[in-house]
Amino acid sequence: MKFLEYLFFKYYNWQVKVGNGDMPTFASTISIAFITMLYIADILMTYIFYFSSSDIELPKYCLSLIFVLLCVILYFFFSYKGKDIQIMEAHKGEWTGKKHLGAILFPVIAIVWFAVAMYIKMLINEGRI
Repeated sequence: MKFLEYLFFKYYNWQVKVGNGDMPTFASTISIAFITMLYIADILMTYIFYFSSSDIELPKYCLSLIFVLLCVILYFFFSYKGKDIQIMEAHKGEWTGKKHLGAILFPVIAIVWFAVAMYIKMLINEGRI
């Protein structure tokens, strides 16, 4: 949970710096939920592509339901009853400064994983692998 608080702190500060100071809590929560959903999609895609495509039958709106549920859970974790202010004040001295690597690598790894998995699947479909 400490890593999620770190991500929230960094994305919250980033939203304030880029001029979205009126709703940085909402934007930070949605950003973390979206990137987490990208990881879930990457895991499902990798499993379906490379291991077994006939075993998994997902309902039509399964990922949308998971995204909404994840947003609600993150809302209660970060925003409910002023927890966003508590997180920002509790970690202000600890995470302010040049420690941005985790906040940058979190979405980059998900995007690279998605691109590499799609590229490898393309090679498999073309018969090169």
